[in-house]
Amino acid sequence: MLRPVHFHARRIEMGRTVFIWCVLLCQFCEARLLGGKELEWHREIGFKWAELDVSKEGKNGFTLLTPEQTGITFINSLDEKAGAANRVLYNGSGVAVGDYDNDGLPDIYFCSLNGRNALYKNLGNWKFKDVTSEAGVPCDGQCCRGAVFADVNGDGYVDLLVAVSGGGVICFLNDGHGKFAKMTQAAGTASKFGSMTMALADVDGNGTLDLYVVNNRTDDIRDQGHVDIQLVRGRLTIPPLLKDRLLFMNGQLMEYGEPDVLLLNDGRGRFTPASWTDGMFLDEAGNRLTNAPLDWGLSATFRDMNNDGLPDLYVCNDFWTPDRIWLNDGKGHFRAIAKLALRNTSASSMGVDFADIDLDGNLDFFVVDMLSRDLRLRKRQLPAQPPLLLPIGEIENRPQIMRNTLFLNRGDGSYAEIANFGGLEASEWSWQPVFIDVDLDGYEDLLITAGHAKDVQDADAEALIRSRQRPGQGSAFVKGTRQTLTREEFTEELMQHMRLYPRLDMPIVAFHNLGNLKFQDVTATWGTEQRGVHHAIALADFDGDGDMDFVVNNLGAVAGMYRNETSAPRVSVRLKGLPPNTQGIGSKIKLLNGAVPVQSQEVICGGRYMSGSDPLLVFAVGKAQREMTIEVMWRSGKTSVVQGVLSNRIYEIDERVSAIRTNSPRSPIPAQPVFKDVSELIAHVHHEEPYDDFERQPLLPRKLSQLGPGVAWIDVDGDGHEDLIVGSGKGGQLAVYRNDGRGGFARIVAPPYNALATRDQTTVLGWRRSNGQAVILAGSACYEDGLVVGSSVRQYDLAVKTINDSLPGQESSTGPLALADMDGDGNLDLFVGGRVVPGRYPEAASSRIYRSDGRRFQLDAENSRLLEKIGLVSGAVWSDLDGDGFPELILACEWGPIRIFKNRAGKLREATAELGLDKYTGWWNGVSTGDIDGDGKMDIIAGNWGLNSAYRATPEQPLKLYFGDLAGRGTVDLIETEYDPVSKAVAPRRSLTALSLALPFLRERFPTHRAFSEATISSVLGEQQARVRETEINTLASMIFFNRGNRFEAVALPREAQSAPVFSVNVGDFDGDGHEDIFLSENFFANQPETPRLDAGLGLWLQGDGTGKLRAVPGHESGVKVFGEQRGAALADFNEDGRVDLVVTQNGAATKLFQNVTAKPGLRVRLAGPPGNPTGAGAMMRLKFGPRLGPAREVHAGSGYWSQDSSIQVLGVPAPPTQLWIRWPGGSTTITDIPTGARAVTVDRKGALAPAVAADRSR
Repeated sequence: MLRPVHFHARRIEMGRTVFIWCVLLCQFCEARLLGGKELEWHREIGFKWAELDVSKEGKNGFTLLTPEQTGITFINSLDEKAGAANRVLYNGSGVAVGDYDNDGLPDIYFCSLNGRNALYKNLGNWKFKDVTSEAGVPCDGQCCRGAVFADVNGDGYVDLLVAVSGGGVICFLNDGHGKFAKMTQAAGTASKFGSMTMALADVDGNGTLDLYVVNNRTDDIRDQGHVDIQLVRGRLTIPPLLKDRLLFMNGQLMEYGEPDVLLLNDGRGRFTPASWTDGMFLDEAGNRLTNAPLDWGLSATFRDMNNDGLPDLYVCNDFWTPDRIWLNDGKGHFRAIAKLALRNTSASSMGVDFADIDLDGNLDFFVVDMLSRDLRLRKRQLPAQPPLLLPIGEIENRPQIMRNTLFLNRGDGSYAEIANFGGLEASEWSWQPVFIDVDLDGYEDLLITAGHAKDVQDADAEALIRSRQRPGQGSAFVKGTRQTLTREEFTEELMQHMRLYPRLDMPIVAFHNLGNLKFQDVTATWGTEQRGVHHAIALADFDGDGDMDFVVNNLGAVAGMYRNETSAPRVSVRLKGLPPNTQGIGSKIKLLNGAVPVQSQEVICGGRYMSGSDPLLVFAVGKAQREMTIEVMWRSGKTSVVQGVLSNRIYEIDERVSAIRTNSPRSPIPAQPVFKDVSELIAHVHHEEPYDDFERQPLLPRKLSQLGPGVAWIDVDGDGHEDLIVGSGKGGQLAVYRNDGRGGFARIVAPPYNALATRDQTTVLGWRRSNGQAVILAGSACYEDGLVVGSSVRQYDLAVKTINDSLPGQESSTGPLALADMDGDGNLDLFVGGRVVPGRYPEAASSRIYRSDGRRFQLDAENSRLLEKIGLVSGAVWSDLDGDGFPELILACEWGPIRIFKNRAGKLREATAELGLDKYTGWWNGVSTGDIDGDGKMDIIAGNWGLNSAYRATPEQPLKLYFGDLAGRGTVDLIETEYDPVSKAVAPRRSLTALSLALPFLRERFPTHRAFSEATISSVLGEQQARVRETEINTLASMIFFNRGNRFEAVALPREAQSAPVFSVNVGDFDGDGHEDIFLSENFFANQPETPRLDAGLGLWLQGDGTGKLRAVPGHESGVKVFGEQRGAALADFNEDGRVDLVVTQNGAATKLFQNVTAKPGLRVRLAGPPGNPTGAGAMMRLKFGPRLGPAREVHAGSGYWSQDSSIQVLGVPAPPTQLWIRWPGGSTTITDIPTGARAVTVDRKGALAPAVAADRSR
């Protein structure tokens, strides 16, 4: 294997001939004017470098230069009538940057819609000269869209490609003397399509630059005024001439876009179109396409998305047509990315850019849409698309969402969408994002062009236009049934309508990367606040100081030239590739030991919205002035390494002196995952019937009918093996799987399990009467029927094979259940949590406690009074927080805190405030306890809504909900709110359209959407404010509360745990290292239709280190990947090998069973408790390793989210254990010696070892 060639700027590390040494001693120097300064180049073997003239004083951001300063006066204008006749033109035109005359100064080419294009030669010192005519590239009379400079024939001079509406791509070849020759026909780039953006890369590895052309449409059929639809045999039918343009979808008439084109280069600038259907393009399953996608293309870019050295392709498509992501397999194929790799995309995808935003070595990407940062403007705008109703249990679809999307690369080929977490969900009507490290701190920031000539989403203007339209105008109708306007008349009327829309001038939006996956809006401070309609953007170092400036093609205004003002140290890198890829397009460059340990960028050509930047790359040096290293992975497969790199220099690296790379660049294959998916052993799918929550309460933020199921590990038949129980929705059956003791399961369908559930089942628990009879408890939710009659908990009596419904129902619908011996009498008592009062959300629900006498449950009236109207209880667990042997009751409440009820020998009192937990109100879903920091005390882990939704809540600006009978119908109406920074007051969150459907009086109070957008909650409620109540929360973060004795210390879980709502929380030692870990079930889809599903979670293992610190384990390491709406989860060593296994349920979808296959086997501990508590629920245990104690573990009977872990504990044994300490319910303690080599023990209440119930299989 050849080693990479290593270069050093001041010494040579390779044995070479004396001749080479002489060359170095007599360094060849050359001078070139750059930005008005003479650059003195120093040649080394394989590269050259020059000192940069960097200002010592500067600031982060840009200065907009005037036409008088630059000489650039170009304006891309659009005639009002032309825009009305063809709305496609409002999408603007592009700009390209490249050094066409090889003088070291990047030049600029602007495209024009209905005027003349312009080429500006860079004279240095920010002076430019219009040389369009002498260069021969005016494109007079053409409707030009995009442009890019690229050396398509490999002669060392960049050629010019111009995308033309209705003409494909004009190919201008550079003659090397400052002139271009139009060679379109010979190049084979002409077409009839509405071409927009171009991206170039060597897609097939033959060294040539191939061209991908994004096509949109030359016009929009809506501008024709009407479409004649044929009525054939009573059915509306698309006319034959329009069958490739129109279709009916979901009852609506939709228009197709045009097919894109991939043009393969022969190396001489002659292109051949690749076929969409000959096998080069494959679908997700690897099958060849049957037809070309007809999409509304806007932009595309080539990037190596999966780190295999090959250019992959991302295509942004508008309207209803989906984005396309094609992965290059290196064998001549582009295969569509796996369906589950990307869970959603932006709806109106304009542009995309890639960067490693968190410096983990994986390439992330960002796609822009049209959501405004201005909360008031959002409420004035109509959605670009109607809400999409998703079927229950649908997982593999990819919904389009109407906002920006930020995709974090998990390192396994899949992505988590985290724009809300990062603060990047909105950037106005956006066109192109560009990652650029503006402040040179090593983290790439964002610039986003934005604006539109008209705000065609303005709801008030739309309503006014609709009131002026003639009947049937602008719609499809059966041919010959209505009178129509002429095209000229229709255009004139459209022009009048367009004048009613307000302008949508916007700034170039700037975001600063804070280095923690969060971005800060710095538009106002980075000098990009100039408002206009900013379309295309291109980067270049126009003044030669080594940082990236940029140019923007504006619509209806002079082009913008922005000078970068930073003075931070930098290193600039340009590549000199082997012909025909003379600019090294597709190569990846790394800077080591700069501002951060590793910075990586890829050299691209084109690939931005109708534009192309100069292929110079800039890296941050940081404050430490140390020698750095540049590594280049050439697209050809070669590698170059330059050592001794110093700051404030530009390096040009030559591919001619490089070594062939023989190793694959792909990331190393991880070791075998800890968990193996063995879901086929149970083949279970949760049954969930549809229910319309919004019919009863139209303004609910989300559904409450799709909250299950729960799951439990219970030894149903007393054979010593843990069986699996999964709850059902209404109309389904409780699923009971018998564990055969050999690693297999068989579903039991005999009575009482074959009975259909009359209501949705919530928590499932196992309980034994004092006579040993087994009972399965299943919470029964009355949320859908709203009836008090019927049982709140169904008891599946396994001895008599019947269902006992003796526990009475109540006004509150049942949610969590939890068992514990709360009074130390040896019997397990039952908590029944009230989740919601049907139809009265968010009014507080009531919970109950039932005492057990060993045979049946009876209401504990005194303790239950304490729980009257306690809140919307979503999760519950009994846990001994103070070590007195009596468990406290811990409740996770929506619109409330984590509530704690101290237990004094069976009498409860609330201690939430005295323990400091009243300060943390949230949408808490699930809760459990565990000794995460190893101090022997139970810490509380609670799942919240997370920080990756559209909602925000802080102590300073809490999230508030107002509710009451606002419409006078006797129902509970809701108004969600948000903080309005303009009025500095709370304002309605949802639009007038949405709210007025339930509250029609708002239409009278607010005649326009603009008036409503400026309203506060006080002006909305008016005199009704006295009749409403409010509730609020101040955090959405999932958290751990460390037990400090008389208080709890709140710490947010790692950021990976904040990407989706968390439901189940399970504590166990998954890797057998002796430290407690946490599993979180995630995701929620059943939001109100305007809110996208929350799907960024896969189920998360947080690995503990024993001190309280947690590491998020990626899915490809853990083996846990659950893509649906995860709910209940439970732990058990189901195959008895001494490793903790996992089951995770999904609402309306398959239950996932994971077998732990790599953990170090631990000690299995089974407790032999009294007849009323035979599994020792509530007991706490710790292993002793000589003088050292392991973490404390409790036996819970109901915890996390509606679930029950196995009562058989698997304790990690990092060293041979000597003793087992146990505190039993009631407070008595025992210490048991552990036999040497023991893998499983059974311990009774006296601390004696009892015979094992079943054979152990640990190894």
